[in-house]
Amino acid sequence: MRGARILLLVLLGWGYAPAPAQDDSQQSQLEQIRGELAQLRAELVRSQASLQTNLASLENIEQQTTLQQQALRILQGQVQKSQAEIQSLDSQISTLTGQIGQLREMFSRQIVFSYKYRKSKTLEWILGAQSFNQALLRYRYFQKISESANQVYQRLADKQAELQRLQTRRRGELQQQQQLFAEKDAEQRDLAARREERQRLVVQITRNNSLLEKAVREKMKSFEELKGLIGSLETQRSVSPPVEIDWSKISGNFASQQKKLNWPIRGEIVHPFGKYRNPRLKTVLVNNGIDIKAKKGAEVRSVFSGVVSLITYMSGFGNTVIIDHNNSYYTVYAHLDEVLVKKFQIVEAGTVIGTVGDSGSLEGALLHFEIYGGNKPLNPGQWLKK
Repeated sequence: MRGARILLLVLLGWGYAPAPAQDDSQQSQLEQIRGELAQLRAELVRSQASLQTNLASLENIEQQTTLQQQALRILQGQVQKSQAEIQSLDSQISTLTGQIGQLREMFSRQIVFSYKYRKSKTLEWILGAQSFNQALLRYRYFQKISESANQVYQRLADKQAELQRLQTRRRGELQQQQQLFAEKDAEQRDLAARREERQRLVVQITRNNSLLEKAVREKMKSFEELKGLIGSLETQRSVSPPVEIDWSKISGNFASQQKKLNWPIRGEIVHPFGKYRNPRLKTVLVNNGIDIKAKKGAEVRSVFSGVVSLITYMSGFGNTVIIDHNNSYYTVYAHLDEVLVKKFQIVEAGTVIGTVGDSGSLEGALLHFEIYGGNKPLNPGQWLKK
């Protein structure tokens, strides 16, 4: 499974659509994720049946893991929205219940009054007036009381009908929330199983020198593929600049940032830029960037302002984000666990773009970081602060 496989769902916008369009958009994303997961699982079955390498299976499972994390994020958002809706309904029901109580008390007083002054007594009281005008006033008084009672009764009936509608909505929302919890739990269990399977494959590969050598060769090919990919992005930009990007919002000049860039994450550099020796395979490898050892899940930040140019999965690099900093400068962030930005998103220096992971890595959680200028890999050590 060579080359860059675009994870379509990572490229979609998150949280930018108005409700209820946002609900429809998220549900559509969820369906797309599940469709791509089904495709990946079918590919995995075929590769295992044809006895293809464990490397292909490993990449397949890593892509499944990424998609499942996206699905979980959507489900969590839907759960939070459902909880907020239930809280809102509870508040409305509480207010309405209080209003109904007040109306019932008012209506009860009117019923008692009507009982005390039944029709015969009312007529006797009106006829006992000392003048015609007084009789007319008494008649209008009772007429107003009758109208008021009818109005209170109608308001009470309307409020009770509204209360029933709210209670029905709340029951429906609770059922939906329970379904979301069930889906989320199932997705979490499946994700845990995928991670266990991934770890098993990593152990198999790292214990087998021939598979490990093949993985190293694949990684070297990936360096060239990444270089070609950045060249393609630059060519595409010069021929047909993306209309989604407003470059006037991008501040600063990357070329002037030598020794000034903040680190994408703090940690130990385990593989420096340029040539380094693999002690186990006793081979010399060439690194186009640096590899920083860090805790899995730690935040990875953009080193400078720019635009997210591409989000992809690459063999040997795993989940990868490429940021365009203008004037042919790019930075690359690979081996990510979660990606927290979307394509064409404008980022500033320090924007969290994802979390450290081990996707595409046989050495545990790492961040692979590269800087490109004029389609050439540059030594990050000459750009990052000491």
